[in-house]
Amino acid sequence: MKSIRKTLSVLMAVIPFTFFYINCYCEGKTLTLEECLNVADRNNPELISQQYKIEEMNSAYKQQKSTIIPQIDANMNYLRYGSQLQSKKTLFGPSLDDYYTEISLKQILFPYEKYTEKIKSSESTLNAETYKYEQLKRTVHLSVKKAYYEQLRTQFTLQTQKELIDRLKEQYNTAQLLYNSGKTTILDVLKIQTQLTSAEDVLDNLKNLTYTKSLLLGQTMGINEAVNASFDLPEINENIKISTRCINDEFTNNPELEYINNLVKKAEYDISSVSKEKFPEIFFKADYFREDKTFFPYNPNWYAGVFLSVPLFDRKVITSKINQTKYKKDQLIETQKQVKLNLLVKFQSARATVIDKLNRLKTKKKVLDLSKESLIAAELRYNTGKITATELLDTETVWLDSKLDYISNIIDCVISLAEIEYICPESISLEDNK
Repeated sequence: MKSIRKTLSVLMAVIPFTFFYINCYCEGKTLTLEECLNVADRNNPELISQQYKIEEMNSAYKQQKSTIIPQIDANMNYLRYGSQLQSKKTLFGPSLDDYYTEISLKQILFPYEKYTEKIKSSESTLNAETYKYEQLKRTVHLSVKKAYYEQLRTQFTLQTQKELIDRLKEQYNTAQLLYNSGKTTILDVLKIQTQLTSAEDVLDNLKNLTYTKSLLLGQTMGINEAVNASFDLPEINENIKISTRCINDEFTNNPELEYINNLVKKAEYDISSVSKEKFPEIFFKADYFREDKTFFPYNPNWYAGVFLSVPLFDRKVITSKINQTKYKKDQLIETQKQVKLNLLVKFQSARATVIDKLNRLKTKKKVLDLSKESLIAAELRYNTGKITATELLDTETVWLDSKLDYISNIIDCVISLAEIEYICPESISLEDNK
């Protein structure tokens, strides 16, 4: 008996702490949109990985640039011969040892453009990866904004549901009083009680959904914890205008398109560079060396001259390389067209959504205000027994739908604005730039 009491006392001490821990964990921390974007910039693994990619391409670009400057090398080797070489006998005497050191200089003379084209190709790769980082950053910001606003939508839905439950509880108490006084039937009490039970079940589901949305928001930011959006409905300027200048400019400066554009340039430089491999290569080389039977060797000597290298048996390989780079360029050009088309469709769709939501904003606000007035009037009439519970609940449903519709209209509008910012942020203004 004592052990059972001891176990119960431990459970009574642990259970409140457990519920406190769960509640604290589920709540998560609350951040503004700007704070969420800053955290994503620092923690998103895609952005961090792309930064390293840029550094890699920058190192490759610097390495490629060094190919057009004179190359200086130093060499040293030691050889032990099994028998006397006649060519070395005069220099070494009877020794079988051969010490050799040299310093050489080499400079490409022709085709010089082959190497400059390779440098330009490497530079285009670096530029492409830099634009890809900007594209990824916009993509991450768009994902964070969407997750932020969706989490905010569930918060407002949850708050509205709580407000509905508070009203239903008051109405349930009123219905009981009216029933006790004989002004209504038990049917009204049961209807409101049923509606209240259903609303509480929806509330539990909304709490779970809100927490799930907060986890998704944290995930898009690159952190493994729940993050809640700051509980503040976004303000929308009704005079906002969406310019179509980006369409006329074919989305110039869009990082997604610039990424492909630079890959096309790289393919063009690669074609030019590979084509020049058919030409003979001419380079200047100078060498200072010493060779002797002892270390450090004596017998200094040098030579300098111009060398010619002509490809004879690898022209088919070079032709295949040229064709390969041409096919790659053709693929990129088709991708370039598809990217432009996708940007056009996304921009037009987002722009149409913003215009539609802005046009509906005043109407939905007016409907919400009228539904709120109708609900207040219906509650007063029900309190005096002039209408039934069914009429009251119908009015309440209209108010609930109107409020959720108004909130969703605002959230949908800011999400569409975020999509436009992803494609062409300069198109959003407070003046008509059409």
